[in-house]
Amino acid sequence: MMNGRPTKTPEGRGPFRRLRQWIARLTGSKAFLGAVSLLCAVLAWSIMVASDGTLTREKVFQSVAVSVNNEAALKSRGYIVMDDILELVPSVKMTVEVTQANYNRVSGTVFNPHFDLTQIEGEGENVLQISYSTSQLYGTVLSCEPSSVTVQVERYVTRRVPVVVEVAGEIPEGLYLDSYRSDPTTLSVSGPQSLVSSVSRAVARLDQSALSAERMSDRAALAIELQDAQGNVLESDKLEVTNQSVITQEVTVETELVPMKEVPLDSASFVTGEPAEGYVLTGVELAVESVEVAAQQDTLDSITLITTDAPLDIEGATGDVSGYVRLKRPTAIENTLPTEVAVTAHIEEETVERTFRQVSIEVDGLDETLAATLSRTRATVQLTGAYGFINGLETGDIRLFVDLSGLEPGEHEVPVQIHIDNAQPFTCALSSPEITVTLREK
Repeated sequence: MMNGRPTKTPEGRGPFRRLRQWIARLTGSKAFLGAVSLLCAVLAWSIMVASDGTLTREKVFQSVAVSVNNEAALKSRGYIVMDDILELVPSVKMTVEVTQANYNRVSGTVFNPHFDLTQIEGEGENVLQISYSTSQLYGTVLSCEPSSVTVQVERYVTRRVPVVVEVAGEIPEGLYLDSYRSDPTTLSVSGPQSLVSSVSRAVARLDQSALSAERMSDRAALAIELQDAQGNVLESDKLEVTNQSVITQEVTVETELVPMKEVPLDSASFVTGEPAEGYVLTGVELAVESVEVAAQQDTLDSITLITTDAPLDIEGATGDVSGYVRLKRPTAIENTLPTEVAVTAHIEEETVERTFRQVSIEVDGLDETLAATLSRTRATVQLTGAYGFINGLETGDIRLFVDLSGLEPGEHEVPVQIHIDNAQPFTCALSSPEITVTLREK
């Protein structure tokens, strides 16, 4: 019969017996006790350091933004930096010794890394060392990379330049820009001497197409641009434009408009005198038929023609006469009229009629075997042509004839023909355009 009580395990036996033995040996060794003592010492030191806020530690800040100080002070001394320092050195790496108490909350910006422009000594190349603020509260900066920058420095000067208003665009029909002016008329330009010395003017562009009859007197703010003597635009962030010490990029332009209309020229008043006898004035040709006149509305309404007080003289002329005639300027005209206009007086020889009576009629082409009897031997001739040609003729210069060539004996109706040596164009009317000719054998 089996015993129901549990069997007793012998002393010194059971699970993890070897592990317990190893641990007992380890904890009882001098090396273990020394290590434990060292660990306790380090822990105690760490607790002591952490609890002492006055102790300092090094901390590294990456990409800390940089600033530039005392630009205005540098300009007041008459200098300006030509380089963009913040483009050359946008940020720095700083190693800082900070207090234990502020280690986790301090940032690189509290040390304010910056370039102080008061370090600049004169024109040319200057090396600026980086500066920063040191605070007993947060610690001190041990190092900074980069620690300097090299810049070019020029003289900072100021000069006054005129404001020039340039007119562009087409003015609306029926209007005339009587006057315009800028306010102010000059501006101050400050900056590097090499740039400021090139500035000749400040230009404001006035667009005439934006003007309106609804605003005959107007004021508008117009942007300006700086130009050199050749009209090239000068642009630089180093140039500063001021008006009475206030920075500006605009000027005010005042405009005055008046109405305008086309007024015809009185061509009849542009010539004087009479052509030579036998010549007539056939027309007056002007280079322009009208001019634009601008004036106040009541004055403009009263002007209907433009005349002259010094017409072209054609007295005794036998041909075209050309010249320039001065225009008479009506009073109260606002715009500038042409001072003179080209004029041509067209003069032609007069066409006249003259009658020649009892002009003999001759026979041409008669066969030698025949004899001719004319029903009329004389006729009246009326000639029309140029005055000089017609009046220079004598009766003897006119030859009337009938051409009997090829005709046989008998009675014939033949035309009377006319011939004048070296004749100019003319027309002829005969009292007997045809006559009867009787031919018989001899």
